Amino acid sequence: MTAFAEKRIGLVIGNDLYSDVPVLKKAGADAQAISAALGQQGFDIVTVLNANRREMNRTISTFTEQLEAGDTAFVFFAGHGVEIDGENYLLPTDILAPASGERDFIKAESIALSALLDRVRATGARMTIAIIDACRNNPFQKAAGRSIGSTRGLGRITAPQGTFVIFSAGAGQLALDELTEDDPADNSVFTRALVPRLSQPGLELRSLVADLRVEVRDLAQTVNHRQFPAYYDELLGDFYFASAKPSIAERPAPAGTSSGSDAPVRTITDPMRADFDLARAIGTADALQSFLDRYANRREEFSYRMAVQLLDRKRPPSAQPPEPRTETAPGATQSGDRRTIIRDTQLALNAAGCSAGTADGIIGARTRQAFRKWLDETAADLHEADLGTDTARRAVMVRKGRVCPPAVTAPVQPSASAAAGSATALGLAGNWRYTATCAFVIKVHGSVRFKRTGPNAFHGNLSDSLGQKANSDVYLNGRDITGTDYFPGVTVRWRGRLAADGNSYTATGSTGCSVYASRAG
Repeated sequence: MTAFAEKRIGLVIGNDLYSDVPVLKKAGADAQAISAALGQQGFDIVTVLNANRREMNRTISTFTEQLEAGDTAFVFFAGHGVEIDGENYLLPTDILAPASGERDFIKAESIALSALLDRVRATGARMTIAIIDACRNNPFQKAAGRSIGSTRGLGRITAPQGTFVIFSAGAGQLALDELTEDDPADNSVFTRALVPRLSQPGLELRSLVADLRVEVRDLAQTVNHRQFPAYYDELLGDFYFASAKPSIAERPAPAGTSSGSDAPVRTITDPMRADFDLARAIGTADALQSFLDRYANRREEFSYRMAVQLLDRKRPPSAQPPEPRTETAPGATQSGDRRTIIRDTQLALNAAGCSAGTADGIIGARTRQAFRKWLDETAADLHEADLGTDTARRAVMVRKGRVCPPAVTAPVQPSASAAAGSATALGLAGNWRYTATCAFVIKVHGSVRFKRTGPNAFHGNLSDSLGQKANSDVYLNGRDITGTDYFPGVTVRWRGRLAADGNSYTATGSTGCSVYASRAG
């Protein structure tokens, strides 16, 4: 699951010289610094500076044509961006400043970030890392008349499966090009903190981002500015820009061939990941505990933290997991174990009107949904992944009073066609818990949240007790269900039947598992 053996292809765009909106100073230099850093790590880079719309589209096509199934894709954009109607758009240098709120014109003349990520995903690339440094002042903001887009920065996104997206600032925040007018640095505040980390051996992507966010925040605070990079993690597995060890076997490109088709082949020698995969495959509490005991000196790494979470799920609610403890100086107080932190957070979310459910110290679908609501309402400098940390607990507890608006229940309107329409009222939208009984009487528990995407279509995000995640596309015809689950490397097709009351369903899949699911909220 660690990205080293496949080809690593990068797209880097830096736009400074805009013809009709404010010119930037450091986007081009940022792009060149990123290209150089990634080239040293074995990426084949497609780079373009000061690209108009046609050049951006042509460069994107060149990039996607090089990608093949299983590759790792990297995208970096520095320049102007704008959020319009919930979508983020990357602006080419020839974008025209419209006379009045011509939103559709800007959409048509720009590159939608979601469309770019979809084009990459369509190539079959296994991992996509996208870094967007476009959280600047809205170039279409007007002192008088109608403006287009939000005042500054980009909006929150939903990253596709297998994608990790980093924004140089949080939603609605402004990313600084420079700290002061006489700032001598060649790069923006975000990029100057990012570049050194791209060559740091053994730095997993999530650890890289955690350190990066703190440094950028601290740099911005020196000039009384708020900038806290946001990230959206839908990546399956670990990722390293630079190998953990120097023992990397490289196969040089044959003479006369391009680097695009014969990138170095890298293999990771660190056994921790392989041991984690083995412990997760065995799936017992003893196997996971043995893994944690063996790697107790590497508690900050992603595999260790994942094993702690998996082990925590296997214990009954009354059992307290052996969380790593930090030494505390005399007179200091412990912040409490993870279950206590989660319980406190749930109580505070309930007090804020966000409906986290029973304060049981377990992060379930309802708790995650409540935390997402709280983030949306408060615009706090936190991410969904911060749930369960002491930082998130303090942030939720310090905010007093109701935060989330009360749910509004629409009154039931009598209708002559109510009986006829009762069948079509059934749906799958909401949270579900399920149990799958598979070969050798193995039972897997999990949860899935479905959202309606069409009259009879639903899309779900699924996770199970083995630590696996999948995207699910489901169609409901009356009470008959057909679905496809996209796990990493495995596609499972299944059929099921919804109960008459719409609160449970049974299904069987192409792997031979029998499933029973019931609504969880």
